[in-house]
Amino acid sequence: MRRTKGFTLVELLVVMTVLSILAGLGMLRYIDMKNSARAAAVAGDFDVVKVATYNYWADFDAWPANAGAGAAPPGMAPYLPGGFSFTRPDYTLDFENLGTSPGVPYQIGVTVTSTDAKLMAKLIQYLGTKAPFFVAGNALTYMIVGANGAKSGP
Repeated sequence: MRRTKGFTLVELLVVMTVLSILAGLGMLRYIDMKNSARAAAVAGDFDVVKVATYNYWADFDAWPANAGAGAAPPGMAPYLPGGFSFTRPDYTLDFENLGTSPGVPYQIGVTVTSTDAKLMAKLIQYLGTKAPFFVAGNALTYMIVGANGAKSGP
């Protein structure tokens, strides 16, 4: 029997199977790393808003006013980096000054909402659910200033 040079069909199928399994595992890891990066971006946005809020308070001896979802508080734009937006493609930030409500202790928070369940799950895994982070449905709130104006956060 003469042996020709090359690979048999079985050898090619085995190699293709192994490569497809490795590619599938790599894709899952890529998706997980992408969600981790998006969660880190949200955490970075929380820090940017926190620093801007403290700087605003240092200049005016008052906390920024309440703003709607996706909008920067009035007068706080100079304290935010150029091009910073409260509306992102996959999530929205909402600045809340709860101290303006009667009977509510002075509290300021930033809430992130997203319809992307994987992003919210990664945020909860990345940031946790203990103070200063609070979860309700598809929203995670970061309390910048706690009751009676006490600064909170890591």
